[in-house]
Formats: sequence, C-alpha cells, structure tokens
Amino acid sequence: NNEREIMEQLHAFYKGRTVVVVAHRLSTVRDADKIVVLDKGRVVEEGTHQELTALRGTYYKLVKNQLELGN
Repeated sequence: NNEREIMEQLHAFYKGRTVVVVAHRLSTVRDADKIVVLDKGRVVEEGTHQELTALRGTYYKLVKNQLELGN
C-alpha cells in the first residue's frame, strides 16, 4: 500500500523533530504526540488520538464521519 509506505517514511523523518502537520485525513495525525483541533479558527480540543476520542467531542465526530464515509 503506497499510503502506508509514505506514512512509514514520514514517521522515520519526524523522529526527534518537532513537526506541524495540517491535515484533513485523520489517519495522517492519528499517531501524533499532540493533536490540536480547530473549529472556525479557534482551538476547541487538544490531546492525543485516544484522549480526544474519549471526549466524544469535535475530533470524535470527525473520526466517526470519516469511518462512516470509508475514507
């Protein structure tokens, strides 16, 4: 899978670095140390993937919608 290979290469590149990633595909940020969720230009949530899904807030809804759409 090309996407998986690209993500593995990016993870290796990110190691030991501070990287800011802006993404619409949540699979891109799932393994991030910290995810910042913006809504209308404002920070509405911060945390790891697990923390944010446990909140069942904005991030959770985005994840759920992407899973339902098969993205």
